[in-house]
Amino acid sequence: MYWLRNVALTAAAFGGSWGGAIWFWRETNRMPATSELVLYLLVLPVLLLSTWWLARKAWTRATAATAPVAGAAAGAGDAAQAAAAATAPLPPGLIIAASAVRAPHGGSVADLRAALAGNQARPSLDDELYDDDGYPILSARLPDAGDTALREELDLWRRTHQLEDPRLDQTQWRALAAASAVTAELAAQASLHADLGAWEQQQQERKSGRLAPNAAVAPMPPLLHLLPLWADDWKPQQRELAAQWLRRVAIEAGWPQALLSPTAHEAGANAPLIGDGAVLAAREGDAGAILAALLQRRADARQPCLALLVAAGSHLSDAAVSRLSNQNALYTANRPQGRIPGEGAAGMLLADAATAGAIGPDASGGTVLQALHQGRRATSADEVRRDTDSCLTDAVQHALQAAQVDGANIALVAADTGHRTSRVTELMHVVTAAAPQLDPGADVISVGASCGSCGAVTWLTALALAGAEAQERAAPVLCISNEDPYRRYVALLRPASAA
Repeated sequence: MYWLRNVALTAAAFGGSWGGAIWFWRETNRMPATSELVLYLLVLPVLLLSTWWLARKAWTRATAATAPVAGAAAGAGDAAQAAAAATAPLPPGLIIAASAVRAPHGGSVADLRAALAGNQARPSLDDELYDDDGYPILSARLPDAGDTALREELDLWRRTHQLEDPRLDQTQWRALAAASAVTAELAAQASLHADLGAWEQQQQERKSGRLAPNAAVAPMPPLLHLLPLWADDWKPQQRELAAQWLRRVAIEAGWPQALLSPTAHEAGANAPLIGDGAVLAAREGDAGAILAALLQRRADARQPCLALLVAAGSHLSDAAVSRLSNQNALYTANRPQGRIPGEGAAGMLLADAATAGAIGPDASGGTVLQALHQGRRATSADEVRRDTDSCLTDAVQHALQAAQVDGANIALVAADTGHRTSRVTELMHVVTAAAPQLDPGADVISVGASCGSCGAVTWLTALALAGAEAQERAAPVLCISNEDPYRRYVALLRPASAA
């Protein structure tokens, strides 16, 4: 910008001199001599610029004497702060012991990564859903949601336990089926805990009266906290029944019922829940707030942590498409900034280091969620034309600082960003500022653009991909959420071996 300022000063000096001289000659009605032309049109502006330049030099020399002292003091302070930050121990992070996804382009993290790498993961025209003009919509649909078999199994279980009909609609059935598959996979992984077999055997011996009085007490595995996330349109009774169903799925996958943390409905006020913040965030469908609450719990190293976080959703039904269309939020040829409906489920098994080590070497050697920071925009990203909000940039800087990571060391950015211009521009601006070494085509993954819009599912899918990439690249990775109109989340993940 210095050259622009110099050009402006030069133009002002010559313009002022020429304009003043011409005005004077016209007012006096006389022809200037050659010497006057040279004096007013050349010498005067050069003299003005020289005076300005000499005055600046004199001011710089006058203030330079005090600058070294102040600069040295400030430099010493900055160096001390940097040294303190570099030597300060990192707060304990959350080990991502396992991840599972059911996405439109892959039934596992590995399958989805392969589809993304081959540029095969993109929305397509839907065979069943149409817009208001009768044209097929673009969507990201699961190849087989498995909801038909689930309806029969859940109805039988519900009647056996004399539970009311939740009256789930088509999208809710599809979401619950995907969530069931993810929960079963992660619960089976948790069941590999080294202390689980001995503890269960001792419990059976105690119940049958065969336990020796002097038998050593088997170590008790930690409680598993099951935290499901649903879309906003799920009613309380539907959420409660779905939570009970997922608990049954976890038990059938091998995790004992006695080691499942009670739900808020079952436990009451004095329950050993994982934290009010996490429970409230689960009810609100805020995955970032749940992760923040779990990280806060990890600040107390004496408390073991084992949580199964799963999000599921679907926007693929006539009613869901109509809602988006009525809100002017559905992507069509005439509305290119609308949302592309998606569906799926994603989950993570989160644990402290000791618990992850007991689950197995694959779990303990996974990825660490080291830092997570939240920002909130002052205005909706759906309404701004020229975006100047810096909350996402600030959140990235806070996450890097908290994890003691330089942006130059970031190997990849994964995000829930879709195709909308406002979100893509915001993401690219942040990536360019924080990690300019990254190649947007190879080192930035936008899950929303590939798998459609599906709320918390999209970001948890991005987190699962980020964890896999951090392990493969053996370097820290950023995971960003900016699809919500206001909320912004930034998570920093690193390989467990480097934490």
